[in-house]
This record gives sequence, structure tokens and C-alpha cells, in this order.
Amino acid sequence: MNTSYRRMALPILILICILIGVHLPPNVWACGGLFCQNIPVDQQAERIIFTVNGDGTVSAYVQINYTGSAPEFSWVVPVPNTPEVDVAEIATFDALSNLTAPVFITPPFGSCVPVMETTNTAMGETSSDGEGQGGVTVLASGTAGPYAYDVVTSPDPNVLITWLRTNQYTITEEMEPLVRVYTDEGLVFLAMKLQPDQGVQDIQPIKMTYRSQHPMIPLRLTAVAANPNMTVITWIFADEQAYSTNYAAPTIEDTNIRGEPYVSPNNYLLLVDQIVDLYQGRAFITEYAQPTIELMDFAPTDPLLLELIDQYDYVTRFFGRISPEEMTVDPTFDFDNKLPDVSNVHDLSQVDPEIYWGCNTVPVEIKFDPDVVPDDFR
Repeated sequence: MNTSYRRMALPILILICILIGVHLPPNVWACGGLFCQNIPVDQQAERIIFTVNGDGTVSAYVQINYTGSAPEFSWVVPVPNTPEVDVAEIATFDALSNLTAPVFITPPFGSCVPVMETTNTAMGETSSDGEGQGGVTVLASGTAGPYAYDVVTSPDPNVLITWLRTNQYTITEEMEPLVRVYTDEGLVFLAMKLQPDQGVQDIQPIKMTYRSQHPMIPLRLTAVAANPNMTVITWIFADEQAYSTNYAAPTIEDTNIRGEPYVSPNNYLLLVDQIVDLYQGRAFITEYAQPTIELMDFAPTDPLLLELIDQYDYVTRFFGRISPEEMTVDPTFDFDNKLPDVSNVHDLSQVDPEIYWGCNTVPVEIKFDPDVVPDDFR
């Protein structure tokens, strides 16, 4: 297959994998005579979209997962300075997930895989004057979508915690020492709650824009409400490829991927867990890193995604799995235009089917790689 034909055919092949699922086992989709396997979307994942803007600011779009009642909802996050606050649509996260998630083109079934009959499956703001309120400075207050919010700061974390609780923002005992840490580091806090006439069904992703040159994820504060092996998916739109300055960057070797017919797509998530654990949870897999124009091959329709593609030259997707006790360092990111592009398509069609499907047992090899550990890793 020549290069130009392959470049045109591959997006079509992947798009078919995304859109159809006819006469196939669950989670195994037909495409172009091959089998494709996609990792299911984790609905409880922490999903964040960063954009590095040309005016010295960073925008962070954060999906909020919440299952409690409306009166109990509050969301508190540290930011470097007073942000502009807006809302976004969850459809953008879903569209970006579908276009950049790993896609596995698998070999035919091995001799040990039983043939099963299948049925058709369709896949288908006002600014304040900064007046102190009992030692707390309210830098900004306003509304955005269903939310009411305050941006507050104080040199005394105990006074700040009291103010937040008095104003119906939840600060648990587990969060108290972390509020002190971020206060000592000079960060301010964006505190949000639902407006009185809004319900849980109205919760939307939040957009924050603040002065900064580099994205940062405040995982230390996330730890108080995180689940074991919580999935963290981060996209960074900028002019060049992003990388973490203080988290390791291991890779998943295709030779270690094994199919699990009729059970789950494959062992990819298990491999991620095993590899990330070698770095005490402080590692991200770069699952996708390409010029944004490549996304246009799939004809996306989401308005915000189209805007991001138009405004930024490059997008990087990071995938991590981390438990609360491992959330001791906030990931930070920088940029390097010399890093190679990373495709999300894993073409395993030429792999020995007997090995891939486990008919012949060949052990996987998971090793710690010191070369992927950054200087700031500690």
C-alpha cells in the first residue's frame, strides 16, 4: 500500500470502527475485513482539556462528575490567580475522546477462540473591589451557567476554611491540610456551587482561564474524593507537543497487548496499571500527539472542538491511572517541538493470532525504564 493511499484509507478505516458494529461479538467491531477493538469510555474519569493561549493565559475545561444532591454540591479548586469563569458542553469531551482514544486493529481469531453467534449491535462575571471579609479577600464573584462562584484568598488558611464553610462550600477534614498547602504556595481558590434554581441534571463542564504559561492538574486536592486507580485523561492544545515535567512518560509496547474475546477488548488497561505502578502512580501514557489538522480527517461537528482545531496547531492526549495515596505531586507540563508524533492506532493485524489471543502463552514483559523519568521526578 503506498503512503498517500494509506494516509487516506486509515482515517476511513478508523471511522468505520467507531461508527458500526454489525454481526460481531460485544466490543469487537468490523472494519475493512479486520477486527478493531476500542477501549470503552470511562464515565467516571477525570477529563480535562487545556489550551495554551497566545496572550499569556491557560484555559482549563474540566468535566465535573457528581452523584449527590444539588444542595450538597460544591466544587473548590486552586488556581494561580483570579480566573475568568464560563461553562462548556460535555459533548466536546465525548467527541475528543472518540477521536483520540486507542484503536486496536487485531489479527484474526486464534485456533483456541470459539466461534459464537452474534446479533446486530448498534454503536452507535462581576468583579469585586477585593474588600476583606473577616480576613478573606473576595477577588471575584459571579455566575456561569448553572453555577454561582467566588474567587477567594487569605494568608490564613483557617480563616479561609471557615469562610468557605460559612458560605456553603464543602471543605472536609481531609481537605483542610491541602488548603493550607495551596495557600502557602500562593494560590487562590475558585469555589462553586449550584444556583438555587438549578439541579444536579444541570451540571456542566467548567471553563477557567487564568494567567499562566504551563498547565497544571491539582491532583493533591483531588485525592480526597478519588477512587482507586482513577482514570485521568488530559488533552493539551498548543503550538507543539506537550510533555509532563514531573511525571514519567512510559509507553505500552504493542508486543504486550493480548486479546480477550467476548470478555473485554484487551489487556490494555491492565498494562497501564502495571506500568504506572512501577512509577508509584506518577506516570502518563502519551496516547495521541498529532497536529490538530489530522482530526479533520474524521469530519468532527462539535463547535468547540472545531474552534480548538482552528486556533491551535497541535494536540496531545495523556492517559493515567492513579490512586489517592499516590496523588502527592501535582502534574505540570511543558512543550517540545522535537518530540515525535504519536498515533492512537495500534495495527496488530500482523501479530501471530495464537499469541495475541492467548492460544500460545507468551508472558508480557513490564520493566521500569529510567530514561522516561524526568529530572523533576522525586
